[in-house]
Amino acid sequence: MLDSLAVKNFALIKEAHIDFKNNLNVLTGETGSGKSILIGSINLALGMRASKDVMRDENEDTVVSIEFSIKDKSLIKRLKDLDITIADDGKVIIYRRITKDKNITKINDEPSTLNKIKEVTDKLINIYGQHDGETLRKNAKHIIFLDDFIGVEAYKRKDNISNIYTKLKEAKEKYDSFNLDEKMRIREIDILKYEIDEIEKAEIKKGEEEELSDKFKLISNSKNIIESLSSALNYLQDANVSNAIKEIKDGLKYDATLEDIYSSLTDADSIISDSIKELDRKIETYDLDEKEFHDMENRLENIRGILAKYSNSYDEMMNEYNNKKNRLEELDNYDEQKKIAKSNLDELEKELENACIDLSDLRKKESKNFIKLLVEELKDLGFLDVKFDISIERKNEVSRDGFDDVTFLISLNTGEKMRPLSDVASGGELSRIMLSIKTILSESYGTETLIFDEIDAGISGITASKVATKLNKIAKNHQVILITHLPQIAAMADNHFVIKKGVESDRTITTIDELSEDGMIKEIGRLISSSGELTESVIANAKELKAMSKKEK
Repeated sequence: MLDSLAVKNFALIKEAHIDFKNNLNVLTGETGSGKSILIGSINLALGMRASKDVMRDENEDTVVSIEFSIKDKSLIKRLKDLDITIADDGKVIIYRRITKDKNITKINDEPSTLNKIKEVTDKLINIYGQHDGETLRKNAKHIIFLDDFIGVEAYKRKDNISNIYTKLKEAKEKYDSFNLDEKMRIREIDILKYEIDEIEKAEIKKGEEEELSDKFKLISNSKNIIESLSSALNYLQDANVSNAIKEIKDGLKYDATLEDIYSSLTDADSIISDSIKELDRKIETYDLDEKEFHDMENRLENIRGILAKYSNSYDEMMNEYNNKKNRLEELDNYDEQKKIAKSNLDELEKELENACIDLSDLRKKESKNFIKLLVEELKDLGFLDVKFDISIERKNEVSRDGFDDVTFLISLNTGEKMRPLSDVASGGELSRIMLSIKTILSESYGTETLIFDEIDAGISGITASKVATKLNKIAKNHQVILITHLPQIAAMADNHFVIKKGVESDRTITTIDELSEDGMIKEIGRLISSSGELTESVIANAKELKAMSKKEK
């Protein structure tokens, strides 16, 4: 369940905090008051990418935080499988801070990514916008709704099909590589032999290029290094520490306190002597003759040339080398290898066909239950003569979703023939149909929180009352948060919030307040009134509507 939303410095919202409750949470407000901004802030918390444009004041950070409480043990396990740390109270807090320079994202105080947030919140909440109904006009979406309804078994089969599809694509590429005439085969063999021989003759060892490169760089600068080391050697030799030690030693005869100085200088003389020997040895290592230097340069150029030709690294080159040897072996045994490739291709095509048939059979079987449940939901929303069916036909091509072409068919009135849903319904009808579909899917998903953003668009009158009843029914098993402009739906609210737009310090701001019982009546009255005036009759109508709604609960 979504417990709370906290927003700061987001668009028109200076600062707001909402504590949501169980059942039906309704948000209303004048057009332009910022209802869409509120949904935008929730979407931001759920992982929507943000730009600096969302910052109300560019000198302050934008902060959005949402808090969930989870009781379902299976859901807690699914989140823990995503490496989310959840306390005993089942709290999940998602926090986002947008600054001028960066975005900070956390889940339960641990750094996270937007992708991880989406993974987590997909299991906690679903948002349905007022334009979601229009997606029903796209036949490509119908197969998604059906598969979502089927759930895990459909996705298992689709994953299997996707894996086979990938293997089949590779097998086809392999088989196509054998579609050569004899002249092309001999030409490819010659090229492969040349390239394999070139790599073998180079005898490149792992790490050789890096080692030679470092050494070449060092030797290339040997002149400068030798000059520096020679100067250092001269300075050390000129130090004449030995004479200083001799003089201090003579002084020791008369002053024993010079012992520490004598000992330090003796140590220094030993260190300097060792350093002089080491510098002599080091200078000799840079004394490389021209031929040796030239050979090193040629070897390095040869190695780099081979690596650039076949790859960018030793490991990639050896992978190319092995691939070429395998390909040469295939071409040397052309007929046999072609038969093997064809057999593998045929086997995978058969495997893909069977997997697609299996998924198609599942869809046809489960579609009957989907049809039955959806018709029941649609009748609850006033489609008394509705007929609904799902056409599942085989397409010519196979994709990672199988070979099914799924189309929703509907007849909304008696005597009308079944036609594709995309050709029949109006905007208001699509909203009700989508609400029915989402009602069914909400049970399949097991999602606790459902948000409806003006899904009641395009409806009124008795239809609005039926939608209100449906939302109330959903809210008995789910937490529902919805934005509406209809008094029939607002009257069903268990918890009612009003969104208002005002002015503070010469700037427009949006505020959100929870309403008391009296406040609910007045807000319902505002939605009823065509003039905006709260007359006695308007208030009476609002009270009556609220009382009727309570009876239905």
